[in-house]
Amino acid sequence: MARSARCRPHQPQPDVLLGRQREVAHIDDLLAGALAGTSSALLLHGEPGIGKSALLRHAGERATELGFGVVRTRGFESESDIPFAGLLELLTPLLALRDRIPEVQARALGSALALEPPAPFDRFAVPAGMLGLLAAAAEGRPQLVIADDVHWLDDASRDATIFVARRLGAEGVVLLCASRPDEAVLEAFTGVLAMEVTGLGDDDAGALLRRAVAGTLGERVAGDLIATARGNPLALTEIPRALTAEQLAGLRPLDGPVPAGQQIERAFARQLSGLPEPTREALLVVAAMHTARHDLLVDALARRGLPADALEPAQRDGLVGVDRLVEFSHPLLRSAIYHGADPVLRRGVHATLAEVSVSVGRRAWHLAAAAQGPDEAVAAALEAAAGEARARGGVIAGARAFERAADLSTDAQGRARRLLEAASDYVQGGEADRALVLVDEAQGLVGADAALTPEIVRVRGRVEMRRGAPLAANALLVAEAERIEGDQPGVAASLMLEAAVAHMMTGDMEALVALGDRARALLPEGADPALGMLAGVLVGEAHAALGHEDEADALLDPALPLLTSEHVLTLPSELVGMAGQCAVWYERWDRATAVLDHLIGAAREASAINQLIYPLAARSGLHFRRGRWAAALADAGESARLARETGLLPLLTFTLSVLAHVEAGMGRRDEARAHARESLQLGEAAGASAVMVYAVNALAFDALSAGEAEAAAELHDRVHRLAAPLHIQRGLVQYGANRVEALARVGRTDEAFQALEDFADAPGGGTWAQGALARCRGILAGKAYEQHFEAALAHHGQDGQPFERARTQLCFGERLRRDRRRADAREQLGDALEAFERLGAAPWAERARVELRATGGAAAAAAEAPTPGGEAAPAAGLEELTAHELQIARLVAYGMTNREVAAKLFLSPKTIEYHLSQIYRKLDLRSRTQLAGLMASELPEGRAA
Repeated sequence: MARSARCRPHQPQPDVLLGRQREVAHIDDLLAGALAGTSSALLLHGEPGIGKSALLRHAGERATELGFGVVRTRGFESESDIPFAGLLELLTPLLALRDRIPEVQARALGSALALEPPAPFDRFAVPAGMLGLLAAAAEGRPQLVIADDVHWLDDASRDATIFVARRLGAEGVVLLCASRPDEAVLEAFTGVLAMEVTGLGDDDAGALLRRAVAGTLGERVAGDLIATARGNPLALTEIPRALTAEQLAGLRPLDGPVPAGQQIERAFARQLSGLPEPTREALLVVAAMHTARHDLLVDALARRGLPADALEPAQRDGLVGVDRLVEFSHPLLRSAIYHGADPVLRRGVHATLAEVSVSVGRRAWHLAAAAQGPDEAVAAALEAAAGEARARGGVIAGARAFERAADLSTDAQGRARRLLEAASDYVQGGEADRALVLVDEAQGLVGADAALTPEIVRVRGRVEMRRGAPLAANALLVAEAERIEGDQPGVAASLMLEAAVAHMMTGDMEALVALGDRARALLPEGADPALGMLAGVLVGEAHAALGHEDEADALLDPALPLLTSEHVLTLPSELVGMAGQCAVWYERWDRATAVLDHLIGAAREASAINQLIYPLAARSGLHFRRGRWAAALADAGESARLARETGLLPLLTFTLSVLAHVEAGMGRRDEARAHARESLQLGEAAGASAVMVYAVNALAFDALSAGEAEAAAELHDRVHRLAAPLHIQRGLVQYGANRVEALARVGRTDEAFQALEDFADAPGGGTWAQGALARCRGILAGKAYEQHFEAALAHHGQDGQPFERARTQLCFGERLRRDRRRADAREQLGDALEAFERLGAAPWAERARVELRATGGAAAAAAEAPTPGGEAAPAAGLEELTAHELQIARLVAYGMTNREVAAKLFLSPKTIEYHLSQIYRKLDLRSRTQLAGLMASELPEGRAA
């Protein structure tokens, strides 16, 4: 619901933001949108001093005038290793609203922000909680969120901010961020609107320069200064401070064309040199503080024997502002003070700050900055800080603390151990290249036969897998496992299991089975039974992929209690999700439903977004085969959206291919081809050939659905070339029957018969495979086609896949019509048309409709006419909805409130309200009851969502 009419853009005072009309107008438009209930995010980026902070100040002032709530944070270089430091500053004014967000998110925020003891939580529960707090605050009045210097924000705070920026909807929140042009930051903000702030034009630069100079300014001097500053406002205002009145007037020459950065530093140095010594030392204390809290500053000044009013001269000169926090007028001033100080004095200041620090992390980092060399006590303090950062979800902050602790270690073994801990965290945080450097360093410290070697190899293997080299990882891990299996069979078994996962990435299931069985045989008596069970699950999934259905059942059925236990989120989510997905391949529908619904439900309850992405995509495949296509589109769409917004590109590669396949069947061709091609690009970049099979198959299915038989034949041949070396079963990627049909439709009969043999020779696929094989034989048969189609339909009566049955009926009806058996054809085609329409398979329904029309008669006419009363088929109209809207519609149809749906989807209630109004408009509905009735055919058994 709109809060007010759109406001007119605010006109800035010309002497406040000279030359920034474009940026100010854009910011004012965003604020106006928030007043109307629309949220938005913007990243301003540009060089230091270019005016980003001034634009953020304008936004804050304008938002306050308009009645916004305004919350702020700013990154500091000295705080970049303190997890969630930036988020704590930002969210402190809103923490009273924690009882209005899901409990699991409130607990995660409390743990991450050190408001309560550390507790396990998913890494994305904190950003979900951040969004929830902002949405709750915006229910009272619109909110402006300002994050300055995000290039210096700690990683955890920056990641949370980016997540929120990508998921804002209809809350009435504006998120404004500012950063230097850091490539890593700009890449991280992909998908968020960005605007470069460039230098002022010469006219505006001249006007600003003249306002900055109180006395006479010579024309030639002005021209030189404008050229030097290159439109940088900070340079234009600070450089003149470093010049004498005679130089400014042109009576004495300048020292030459000095780069603007050096001029700014010189101007700052000149200002600082005129301050009393106690003031300069007090400024160093402020510059070295992790958090510039005034109460901590007063304590530190007292401990250093400095007067409490030591900062007053700097305040008078406008260098700092003192309130609850002490802030410099510009971050460059902080940097100039800190790095320009005497190193001995700087270390002494850090020692003092360690004494007054109130947190484990800040104290440890101050001790590290005060250390003159290796110091085991300081290293231990940093290690403790790293452990706390891990516990609070700051993985990269933990890695940096471990790495610094290694630097300060006094013995090689301790240094190597801490380097490995750092490398493990870097791998988990996605910084595999940095991890590899540390692993190499650790290896050099301990030699070849040290006790740490297996762990070094394990971490190196994880690095190689993350870097896209699974075979290299496999070779490393297996070699080390074989070296120690006689003395350390349990460790060797765990290394082999990690090596076997590499085969999951390459698609070599036969090698996975062989290696997994070796690992299971090595597990000693008394080993953790859960580890043995998970090893069996891994091997069972490989058997399922190979079509060894009995072997798969023998390993997967006993594991069902573990996979559906209350502890499921402590297990590897991809392994659990695969147990559900592989059950789909050979029609173990109950197991697939139980595992996937349980995992998805648990992940939603825990706000465990990263553990939700893969099982949603797997359940989309289940819905597709079981004939719930709107549900399939909803799950695949949510999975792809979450993968994109969390930056998990390997998962995005898979989810996009799943989404593309569903879209292809529904005739959403533009989306299907775009998503399949993006999946292919990501897969090729990562060397993920197994995933590329899914992407190419989606393109092939799109062409077949659209009636482009020639393109479908070529693409299905490409799928076969990718899939055949993997020896996967027929039900994993259901392309075999499609390939036969496409080749037959373009008259490549000999190749079609060869494709039929290839399909028949492959294992697995359950009852569907038998039905699809019979359909293909019917397509290629001469006059004896009828028996094959009848056999196919008998199998389809058992396979539980209505789309496949309808396709057989369509092909059967086509053959019957060509034999002029029009009445029999109409029966098959009519049933096929009804099924396709119910599924939302638009291109297939049109193909059946054309065939049915060609048979003539009353039945064909009935197919063209609307149903009695003009009512739609159960799923009619759903093709108008996006995947995101379908997911919302499904959850609402379960009877959930907007707030409950928002919690499930990690959105705000206002965003759900907005989308629900769009759904009602598209479907011409007026109530939740009507929506529930329309969605009834799409809701699976039970209440898993």
